[in-house]
Amino acid sequence: MNNSQRSKSGDTLDPRVLTVVLALAIFEFEIFTFTRGLVEIAGQDAVITTFLGGTLLILLTALLVKLSRRFPGESFFAYSKKVWGKPMGLVIIASYLFYFYTFMVLLFQNFANANRLIYLQETPALIPLILMGLGAVWLVSYGFSSIVRFFQLFYPFFAITIIVVLLLGIREVQFENFFPILSRGIIPVLHGAIVYVGFIQGVEVLLFVTPFLNDKNKILKPALGGIFAVILFSVFASVNAIGVLGAENTVEFIYPGIALLSAIELPGFAVERFELLLTLTWLIAIFTTMAIYIYLLSFGIIELFGLSHRKLTIGLVTAAIIGATYLIPNVTWMLVLREYYNYFTLIFIAVIPALTFLMAVIRGKEANEHA
Repeated sequence: MNNSQRSKSGDTLDPRVLTVVLALAIFEFEIFTFTRGLVEIAGQDAVITTFLGGTLLILLTALLVKLSRRFPGESFFAYSKKVWGKPMGLVIIASYLFYFYTFMVLLFQNFANANRLIYLQETPALIPLILMGLGAVWLVSYGFSSIVRFFQLFYPFFAITIIVVLLLGIREVQFENFFPILSRGIIPVLHGAIVYVGFIQGVEVLLFVTPFLNDKNKILKPALGGIFAVILFSVFASVNAIGVLGAENTVEFIYPGIALLSAIELPGFAVERFELLLTLTWLIAIFTTMAIYIYLLSFGIIELFGLSHRKLTIGLVTAAIIGATYLIPNVTWMLVLREYYNYFTLIFIAVIPALTFLMAVIRGKEANEHA
């Protein structure tokens, strides 16, 4: 993820790709199920928590952009050693690699459970996991530019499908489900806003992609564009889930988005199973998230240990992820682990970057040349 790796990946990219990269890095399993977690905390006020959490997310994105622009030619792993010193920098790098690895294990497990529930009930979970892993290894081995091109190819289909899904739900919303407002008080709403930020794994990708962009001074608007897309979807998803299913029913479903579309009926319309519109898009969105995180994890390990066998490392990392999914015994364990992981995420997307920026300012650390 340094300059040499950038040259291997191809030419630098237009900053506008950040909108697509961030959106598809963030959209995965949790973004389609987060409403249940927020409703458990704030009840029908989960929509308010999404607005407040979205505001926090915008501020966080601005901070990450500011930190990245301070070291425009380097990834977070490279400049963290300058800011914190080499020993502490190595600890931070190792921590992020563990964070990426844990996220991938949970995401692969989420994929296996969803696939078993919706598509292939009788097929051994290992088969779709291996197929998904091989696809990710193939894409990642071609470098970051190839990942971005795949994202750009898929994004229009993704965006159109998501818009259709949201519009299908809006017509069924019953606004009485949102009352009474603030029935649990303001504290659960504020708590939910913080938890919402923890749901958004993927925003930290900003810290690692700046070296691949050709104009670092123009990354704020496209970065915010990707985040606004996520927030807009989150708000509509909350409105649809609570407005159609009700707060009490939303918490009963593992996948509220699928339950929502299953409840939608359009008399006389040829298509009945609208949830397929969501699940097919959902599975591809999971793949895009897997691809970019396997890239970050693999090349982080390559950079940390100075490895030269790139494709072998990517393959071994993916195999280690798939193997670790068998340490999670069932869906209940997975949901509990993911809940704790969302709090864990706040350390890596907010606390460490904020402290790194503060330390860089105090110590006067920045790149010698601004690209």
